[in-house]
Amino acid sequence: MRHKTYWIRPVAMAVCAGLGIATQALAQSMVVKPQGQFDQWSYKDPATDSIPGISLDKAYQLLKGRKSVPVTVGVVDSGIDIAHEDLRDVVWVNPNEKPGNNADDDKNGYVDDLNGWNFMGAKDGTTYEADQDEVTQIITLWEPKYGNADRTKLSPAQQKQYDIYQKAKARVGEADSRFAYWRYVVRDQTRYEAGIDQVIQAVKDKPFSAESIASAEVGKDSAALGARSFMSELFMAQFGTFQNMGDRLKLVYSRLKPLLEGEIDKHEKEVATAKNGRKAVGDNPDDPTERYYGSPKLVIGNSEELAMHGTHVAGIIGAKRGNNVGVDGVADNVRLMMVGVVPSGGDERDKDVANGIRYAVDNGAKVINMSFGKRFSPYKDAVDAAIRYAESKDVLLVHAAGNNAENVDSLPTYPRPQYEDGQLAKNYITVGNSTRRMDSGLPASSSNYGQTSVDLFAPGTDIDATTPHSTYQSLTGTSMAAPCVAGVAALLRSYFPKLTAVQVKEILMKSAYKPDIMVRVPGTNRMAPFSTLSISGGIVNAAEAVKLAMTVK
Repeated sequence: MRHKTYWIRPVAMAVCAGLGIATQALAQSMVVKPQGQFDQWSYKDPATDSIPGISLDKAYQLLKGRKSVPVTVGVVDSGIDIAHEDLRDVVWVNPNEKPGNNADDDKNGYVDDLNGWNFMGAKDGTTYEADQDEVTQIITLWEPKYGNADRTKLSPAQQKQYDIYQKAKARVGEADSRFAYWRYVVRDQTRYEAGIDQVIQAVKDKPFSAESIASAEVGKDSAALGARSFMSELFMAQFGTFQNMGDRLKLVYSRLKPLLEGEIDKHEKEVATAKNGRKAVGDNPDDPTERYYGSPKLVIGNSEELAMHGTHVAGIIGAKRGNNVGVDGVADNVRLMMVGVVPSGGDERDKDVANGIRYAVDNGAKVINMSFGKRFSPYKDAVDAAIRYAESKDVLLVHAAGNNAENVDSLPTYPRPQYEDGQLAKNYITVGNSTRRMDSGLPASSSNYGQTSVDLFAPGTDIDATTPHSTYQSLTGTSMAAPCVAGVAALLRSYFPKLTAVQVKEILMKSAYKPDIMVRVPGTNRMAPFSTLSISGGIVNAAEAVKLAMTVK
């Protein structure tokens, strides 16, 4: 699933409105931006502007007079609107493919792949919006194999799949219960308030955090279970105390009810639609070795979701600079390759991720951005093999850390740089989301973090970039932070083409801006040094990266 803040964004907006809290990261998200009203704060310089941006203007000043070479960046995402006014000039074009002749001119196995490939599309380019979530995919595929299986009689490989299947069964039951409890608790205000009170009573002596709410012992009462579920997702440190949070949530019942019910209805619609979404692709979902399926096109039509996420990510990396149209991307000499693997709803499939990485590598990408993630990876060995392949071909992978306000040192998400044998991919960089605030709010409240699993942070809050049909929106998340880093990586590989992927990662880590301040740990009310939230302890900085690259012989 693309990394986003899911249902909580509109709900939190309603709560913030009820509280009178100015929360720009929420209020500005999903807002269509008219021409000339873009705030590219992320390019500012910490020293001269007192804003923790990436010092991009300074980087370009350092690069004046230096030649660059085009660098292809694989945008492995939900697809790109390649006709966008601010992207069409920088979209990758396959030099060995003749357009529209229904032939595989370059013999790479993908017919007419002029600008990339859509692994979610039917042959004519029509693309499903929602797939099943990962646990449902697993159950659908493996119920016939393992529904009544005796684990002791299975091979080691089958036992591994059986164990994943059992975990998925438990998780899908939790998800179904979650929405059932939501519907119950918002049915009337008395039940809603009683559920909140039970949760507050259960956590009164616990640390003020989302984790305390999620683990609260509330028995089997449906109202309390429902309240516990949405309260843990809606947690914000700004509430200060559990009691204050409960009191404020009671005040906004009339606003929360339709939003929660709308999310429940949306979930049920997506579940119904996703059952048949994949059929049009025509592949075998249970065969991770299958390579050649999908379409060279992605038909967006009037959809508000198709290619929205990927188009925004693409614009951050490399929207045409200096054309007096829209926004300026980070890198000025890139070619953006559309690789469609991530549905707008539900979860991406491991085989698509693996094939997407391989496609981008085989067709010349030197940097690949991956702004998506999930809890399960049933075919992790296929994804691992693709990551190893990228490593062998000197390709840097940039991945978004996720938006669950969790320490991913202990709660891993996928894909990840850790191979099954315990080794680490050296060409893989994981990115957290930072804000424009040079204070305790520097890490985004929704960002995942980890002193051994997240490499560095980058601006990902209130980021203006391209969206389909030549529009622009401000979005927030690690999905926006990762392409910021991918853009800087592409900049380095463009102006310093002898640098390897591993060298680029080392430069980005060593040159990161490291503010010596105490910050609020995402998802908690606990303070800690910003340096403890990632391996580098810092925020990507283009100018310092360029300076360091200039010293590499």
